[in-house]
Amino acid sequence: MISFFHDSRIISYTGIIEQLKTLFSKTASAREAGLKKADFSYQSKNGKCATCGGHGKVKTSMDFMSDVWLTCDTCKGMRYNDTFLACKLKERSIGEVLQMTVLEAINFFESGAIVESLEVLRQVGVGHLRLGQAGNTLSGGESQRLKLATSILQKRKGRTLYLFDEPSTGLHYFDILQLIKVFQSLVDRGDTVLFIEHNTTLIGAADQLVTLGPGSGEGGGTVMG
Repeated sequence: MISFFHDSRIISYTGIIEQLKTLFSKTASAREAGLKKADFSYQSKNGKCATCGGHGKVKTSMDFMSDVWLTCDTCKGMRYNDTFLACKLKERSIGEVLQMTVLEAINFFESGAIVESLEVLRQVGVGHLRLGQAGNTLSGGESQRLKLATSILQKRKGRTLYLFDEPSTGLHYFDILQLIKVFQSLVDRGDTVLFIEHNTTLIGAADQLVTLGPGSGEGGGTVMG
């Protein structure tokens, strides 16, 4: 028996999928075929691969073993049917773009509104993630930074309180420096950033520091400074 799985993707969570749909719906192939922007969703009945339902993978249930996820034989993991994969932007289909990392996509598109959105992802330290990557594959730190990017992209009005738990997890030193710049830009516009952290570089950038201790568990909980 074959069944399908459902999860959120980086591009759908951040809203970048809408920019991709707009770009591909304006290609010559899409206009000639009469394809609309809404059709370029991998969840639309017109655009999605009929075999995997637009997920790119199918789950095969084994009688005496754990379920196995396999790449869809029909779309080869591209999520879309042949009609939509035939629409190319700079010789790449929308399915191929979804397999790009954020950094690869920035180089591919070069400029425009979509690059501005992708740059926000790069700035918060998730440039290595693939656009079509499932949200349930992210680490805790990646998930926090992705939520931060989404909040920035939404351009909310008013002031916002951001809470983070070890946001530096998995980041290179230079990525941490970039994350500090993002945090500072939020503070400069009137927002508040509160984080629990052990990384000395990130701690050193804080305006105020609260140290708990002197130990952990029953030996902690006292404000030291």
